[in-house]
This record gives sequence, structure tokens and C-alpha cells, in this order.
Amino acid sequence: VFTRKAAMTATNVKVAVRCRPFIEKEKRDGCESVIKMEGPQTTIVNPNGGKATSFTYDYSYFQNAKSGDVHRDLGQPLLEKALEGYNATIFAYGQTGSGKSYSMTGTEAEPGIIPMMNQALFDHIQSAPPNKEFLVTVSYLEIYQEVIFDLLNPHGKDMKVRQHPQLGIYVEGLAELVVRSGRDIAKLQEQGNRVRKVAATEMNQRSSRSHSVFTLHIKQRDAEDRASQGLKAKVNLVDLAGSERADSTGAQGQTLKEGAAINKSLSALGNVINALADPKKRSQHIPYRDSKLTRILQESLGGNCLTVMLAMVSPADSNYSESLSTLQFANRAKNIQNTSRRNEDENTRVIRELRQEIAQLRQHLSQKGHLGGVVPAVASAEVDRMEAMIANLQMAKHETWEEKERLSHMYEEERKKNLASKGILELVMDTLKKGQQETQERLDQLHEEKERLAENYKDRKRVGDELKEQLQKRINEYSKLSEDGRPEESVAQAHLTAIHDAKEQLKRENEALKLIKQHLRETQDRIKTEKEESKVQTTLLRGNIELREMIAFDERQKLERENQTILQEKLDSLKLELEQEKAELMLRVAQGTDYKLEETVKMETELVELRAENSMMKLRIESLQRQKGKLVSDLEDASQWHKEDLETQQQQYFQAFRTYREAFEEQKLVIEQRFRGLLESAIQDAIFLSARSSELTRRNQELEQELGALRDAMAKAGVPESTLKTGLVKTL
Repeated sequence: VFTRKAAMTATNVKVAVRCRPFIEKEKRDGCESVIKMEGPQTTIVNPNGGKATSFTYDYSYFQNAKSGDVHRDLGQPLLEKALEGYNATIFAYGQTGSGKSYSMTGTEAEPGIIPMMNQALFDHIQSAPPNKEFLVTVSYLEIYQEVIFDLLNPHGKDMKVRQHPQLGIYVEGLAELVVRSGRDIAKLQEQGNRVRKVAATEMNQRSSRSHSVFTLHIKQRDAEDRASQGLKAKVNLVDLAGSERADSTGAQGQTLKEGAAINKSLSALGNVINALADPKKRSQHIPYRDSKLTRILQESLGGNCLTVMLAMVSPADSNYSESLSTLQFANRAKNIQNTSRRNEDENTRVIRELRQEIAQLRQHLSQKGHLGGVVPAVASAEVDRMEAMIANLQMAKHETWEEKERLSHMYEEERKKNLASKGILELVMDTLKKGQQETQERLDQLHEEKERLAENYKDRKRVGDELKEQLQKRINEYSKLSEDGRPEESVAQAHLTAIHDAKEQLKRENEALKLIKQHLRETQDRIKTEKEESKVQTTLLRGNIELREMIAFDERQKLERENQTILQEKLDSLKLELEQEKAELMLRVAQGTDYKLEETVKMETELVELRAENSMMKLRIESLQRQKGKLVSDLEDASQWHKEDLETQQQQYFQAFRTYREAFEEQKLVIEQRFRGLLESAIQDAIFLSARSSELTRRNQELEQELGALRDAMAKAGVPESTLKTGLVKTL
């Protein structure tokens, strides 16, 4: 933290744009794409006037791009610089539902930038030389309606943003926990996400209602010379809440109020970026203090940091104005220039020098006071200087590796208490259960709708098949009528009209069938989305159950330790009292107290011991009663948890059974359709072959009649039959 001013390097903020695929709502609404990308260039086309506006960024990622591509281009280079001692920041910006959280956090199937950076960090640590030590700590905060909350230690108190000459911008009292693997980080981030404020809007089922900042603090030093200077860096991973339009999100009440607060802080961020991007305004006042968000990001925007902005846009024409605004915002951010430097950690040396200076200053003040030659103003200035150095010393102590470990342990204990005693964990679990129940209800409704559509599809298909048969029958009747001779014009016209009407009716049925099939496909997509949401909720609930069991286990161990301590203290006290009473008894005997028999002394001694033993037994019984009460409470809780766990498993099994049943029904439908198609083809072939056979039989009869007539004619003309056979052979 306390460093020499290293060489400064001026670098511009890197800007990347990512366009997500169409979501189901946009597909249902028939939205058209207004975003085009070619290389680093992004073009947006006005759906009304057709005017195209192009922007050039450092990177452009279209709908088919993977999060791994984004991490390779943005996350990995920043992590490499952080391991060299440079501060780094990635922040995602865009309207709500544009894919910011997906890009930053991702899913289990496709992890986002944060988990991939975490894994890459510990992969590097694992492969580092044995003489290099690393200390990694994390913090996680959210800014909700201009109030800062700690997501790792959710005590519910508003925290203040402070500034220190050496520490820079920091949040006072923010928990910083030591992590030793990528799994530790993922677990903490997942637990933090559970208490983060989200709400459902028409644009996004889990719309973030707050800005979040996940920070990695990386320290490294020489394991053989720990007093030497090392390197340190801070990596901020920022997920901004999306800008919102009330008419697009359908927000009302509290959600509408949250959206207004989000837009206000994003507006303050826009003002800061406008001021930093304009060379004329850059040297003037920058309004960092207009919001908590810009205050926390002060070093990332125009300070000692390498910064990347990931702008997220929707391809839909319905979001044209928001996408254009995002692209313009990103275009301005390209002009921001930061001055980054390598952060060398010289904390050990600074603490030693501060202690020496404080000791010298104290000695100096003591000597002057003793000699009586202290000028009050000078003395006051020197005292202020000493107090400032003491404050700096305390700050420096907080940044040592040992103090980081101690504070992390303290925050971990406090975090468990907050999660348990304040009911936050139970509240989160209740919310998750409620959300899971609502998701299950939506799934049930969607399955009912799917079954209704499937039944409707079967009925329509049956009607269509009947219409096909009627059409084929009318065509056959008309063909037979034509074969029997030229029919009357009115009869022929009636048959043709009937055929035309049947064709039109079949066409309408096919259109209706196609529409039902489309609705069925959309319903299946929605079921798939809800299943993924249910899976996420189940995973989170399972993690919360494990955390709750861990807290309960820690509480039991703590109670046992307290009982053992209390019991040991009481036992020591009783032993001391017993020894004192024995000593007094022996003293009375030595002083000549009249005892009739030696057995009397023995009995009194035994009485004292029995009283002490009785007291100890009472203490043990009280301790056992407390433990029994705790165990009964834990058993009741475990029974309730087991019941909830069984309910969760039953839902999972029911969901799995339903999935298998759907797969079976879908496969059955495919086989039925294939069988029906083959049957129709066979029927058509049979009809064709039958018609062809009839035609050939008729033609054969005609030829036989012609041959008979020819024989008769030749017989009358006196031509031999052999001549006829010779002529037929030549003809053939």
C-alpha cells in the first residue's frame, strides 16, 4: 500500500462491444436485427429511416461469440498485468436484459469472465516457483439506491467511502476474506449473489437492482526474504445494473423506484465519462462525488488502473434507442486516458521507518518538554505530525499479510453470526424456496399448456388427415368420371369446385397446424428456460443448506467449548475451596479442637468432599441439560431440514420423471409421424398402382378388340394370318 512512485504509463480505456442473441420475447414479437459487426467495427441501423451509424472499438463480439473468446481477449491480458503489479478493472455496461451478468458471471455450462479469471489466477499460483508466495483476498459489495452493502458479510449497515493518501479510495469496514482456491472464490461469490437485490421485469426474469463490485486483492513476495518488497494489485470486476425504460420493463412500485435510482447513478457515470473524454474538461473538476458508484470507480476512470469496458447491446429493433445510446457511451469511453503504474509493496520497510520516526519524535518532544523550551504552536504541529504518523502506522499494519489473515478470520466469524443471528440466511432460503415454488408453478402451467397444445395438434392432425382422404376421394371420383367419358360441364364444374374447396380447407388446417406447432416449440423453449432457472435455484438452495449445517455445527462446537470452559473454571474453584476447607479442618485439629473420635475428623473431611462432589455433579447436570437442549433443537432443525431436503429431492425426481416422459412422448410422436408418413406413402403408391393396373387392363382389352377386328378384316380380304403375325413382330 505504501509505495514509491513508480514510472507512470498513459493508456486509454479499452472498449469492447458484445451483442447477445435474440431472447424468446423478441422472437415472439417478430423483432428484426439492427446490429451488424465486421472485425472491430459495429454498425447499428435505424429501423425507421434505415440510417446506419458505425463505430470502431478494440473488440466486437457478435451473437455466436463465446465467453471464452471474451476472456481470452479481455480477462486474460488484464490478469497477466495484475500479476505484474498493475491495478485492473473490467466493467460491463448496457440496458437491462442485455447480458451483462451473463458475460461477467456466466452459467455452469458457459462460465463468465469472473470465474474464468479466478481459475486462471490460481492456475498461475499453482505453477509459480516455490520461492514465491501469494496472498489473495476478495471483497464483494453492492450499491443499492446509493447505499453500500457488504455482500460477503451482510450486516445490513450502510458503509462509507473513504480516501487515504496511500490506500486511495476504499470502503470502510468492507470484509476482505482470504481465499486459497478458485473454488473458494466461486463459493463466496455465489453466497454474495444470494443476498444481492434482483427483481423480475418484462426484459429480464432476474434483473439486477444494484451495481456490484467484486474485487480481487493479489499480493506476492519472496518466500525466502519476506522483508523484501513485493508486488500487489487490485482487480475490480464490476457488474452494473442495466439502464431501464419503464415502458419496456413494465416496472411498477418499488421496482420502478429502483430503476430510477439505477438510471440516476448511470447518469452520474455518464457525466464523469463525458468530462474525462473531453480534453478541455479533463483538467477541470470531475464530478466523482455525485454518486457512490463514480466515487468507488474513481481510480478505474482516469486513475492508476488498466481499465476495460464491455458494452452489451441487444440486436432487436425494439431496443434500437437503448443500443444506440450504449454504443455512443462506449465510443466516448475510448477517449479516457488512465495513468497506470506498477505497485511495489514496501509495507515492512515503511512500518519500520514509521516506528523509528515516531520514536524519534516522541524523544524530541520529551526532551523539549523537560527543558521547558517548547513553543506551543510548534509543539502542536509536531503532535499533529506524530498522530498522523501513528494513524499511517495503523493503516500500514492493517495491510500486512499477518493482519490480513487475522482480519479475514474475524470477518469470517462475524459473517457466520450475521447470516445466522440476523436471519439473513433463512430469509434468503425462504426467498429461494418461494422462487422455486413459483418456478414450479410456472412449469406446471407450461406443461399443462404443452399438453393442451399437443392434444390440439393431434386433433388438428386427425382433421387434416380426414381432409386429405376426402380430397383424394374427390380427385379419384373426378378421374373416374373423366375416364368414363366426357362429363357434362355442370357436373365437372361441381366436382372441380368441391376439389378446390377441399384444397382451401386443407390449406387452412395446415396453417393452423403450423401455428400450433410454433406455439408448441415456444412452450418447450420456455419450459427449458424455467428448468434451467429451477436448477440454479436448487443449486443455491443446496449451498445454503450446507452453509446452514456448517453454522449449526460451529455453534454446537462453540457451545461445547463454552461448557467445558465453564465446567473447568467451576471445578478449579471447587478444588480450591475443598483444599481451603481441608486446611481449616487440619488447622482446628492442630490447635487442639476437641474431637471425640478420629472418625469424626474423617467424616467431616468426607462431608466436605461430598459437598464439593455434589456441586460438581450439579454443574455437570446443568452442562448436560444445556447440551441436551441444544441437541434437541438441532435435531428438530435437522428433521425440518431433512423434510425440506426430501421435498427438494422429490421435486427433482418429479422433474426428472417429467423430462423422461416428455422425451418419450416426443419420440413417440416422431415415430407416429414417421409411421403415418410411410403409411400415407404406401397408400398413395397402392392407389397409383391400382389406377395404373386398371389403365393397363383397359388398354389390353382395347388392344385385343383392335386385334380381333383386324383379324376379321384380314380374313375378309383373304390375307393369311401368318402375314399378320409377321407384321406384328416387325411392329414390336
